[in-house]
Amino acid sequence: MNAAEQVMQELGAQRNERLARHTFVQVGGPADWFVVARDRCQLINAVSAARELLVPLHVLGAGSNVLIRDGGIRGLVIKNDSRGCSLAPETHADPAARIIELDSGVRFASAARATARAGLTGLEWAAGIPGAVGGGLPTNAGAYGGELADILVSAQALTPVGEEVTLYPSDLELDYRDSSLRSGTHAGLVVTGLRFRLHRADPETALAEIDRVERLRKANAPTGPSLGSTFKNPDSDPRSAGQLIDATGLRGHRIGAAQISTQHANYILNQDVARASATDFMSMIEYIQTRVHERFGVRLEPEIALLGEELP
Repeated sequence: MNAAEQVMQELGAQRNERLARHTFVQVGGPADWFVVARDRCQLINAVSAARELLVPLHVLGAGSNVLIRDGGIRGLVIKNDSRGCSLAPETHADPAARIIELDSGVRFASAARATARAGLTGLEWAAGIPGAVGGGLPTNAGAYGGELADILVSAQALTPVGEEVTLYPSDLELDYRDSSLRSGTHAGLVVTGLRFRLHRADPETALAEIDRVERLRKANAPTGPSLGSTFKNPDSDPRSAGQLIDATGLRGHRIGAAQISTQHANYILNQDVARASATDFMSMIEYIQTRVHERFGVRLEPEIALLGEELP
């Protein structure tokens, strides 16, 4: 047994775990090593171990808005299930506000409902998002008129040398579905925690807003295994990505197990989980991009993260 194998065993990592089991779309090849981090300490230890061993590293949250190719991911994949949550001490600077501190593995939906019950407003828009807050930060996740940039106070992240640093909104260059964590100077940092500024509110009012958001999502977003919202809305056209795909006549189009939703054209559904492959979805993404570009001259950019390798 070499040093890497020994450390992975000490972490409780599994070999060749099929990542389709851990993504919302239910496709994806195996990870060389796979470990679940159940708290922030385990997450930091696993990240530090991989970097000390020079093992490639990827962190998954809830596995939403991600497509892992059929060849899988080399190195270590950490499933972030760190879900600590607490209120920071009150300050006198803004008596109507409270700071909430969340581990990066906390799910949006549970955070939205828990804070609403506690009489805090600001996260209601996130009630239907199926991902984790740390995974949503690189893309400045948002919905129904709200986004993380509206409430973020700071984030904690691990640098490549294992130092935990604090990043502020001005550091992160938060933009529409983008930030410096995704495509800028902080790409590759692992988010471990976030601090949000919420405001006091009537719990019943906040919960009613969550119910409204969930009804909207249920009416507009398909259920079942899918890539979620697949493409960013373009800057060069007033229409949304879904409207452009729909106008191209692709609603309901299918390649293998991948089908464009008839309910919302920016969602690609997995219609045959037992036989589905990531190649089906890659082919559909490329097909949509080609058809929309030919028809409207717009190049749609994926909102989802594309990870891993193709099969040989």
